[in-house]
Amino acid sequence: MSNNLGLFYLSRQNLRRKLFRSLVTIAAVAIVAATLFPATILGEGVSKSLSQGAARLGADMMVAPPGYTNKLSATLIKGEPSSFKMDGALLTQISQVQGVKRASPQLYFATLQSG
Repeated sequence: MSNNLGLFYLSRQNLRRKLFRSLVTIAAVAIVAATLFPATILGEGVSKSLSQGAARLGADMMVAPPGYTNKLSATLIKGEPSSFKMDGALLTQISQVQGVKRASPQLYFATLQSG
């Protein structure tokens, strides 16, 4: 009688004799993995978004082109959508103004439903 009690032999015998238990275990591991992976990715995305939002807090001044102050106040106070563009070179000019510690451009995207 040969000694066939290796790990592979025992695993194969276990899978054959307890097929339902093995399938349930495999399914449970697959469900846990399929749940944890997106949850981890989503959690990292939320964390990154919150960090970026917190870094933008503390703005004391917002610069807009001439003629857009009414639209800008409606956007800030009422949340109404508005759009305007400014030249990117203005950012360097604004950041060189005395008393300005940091200047950052803001880009907001409108959805199709926002009007």
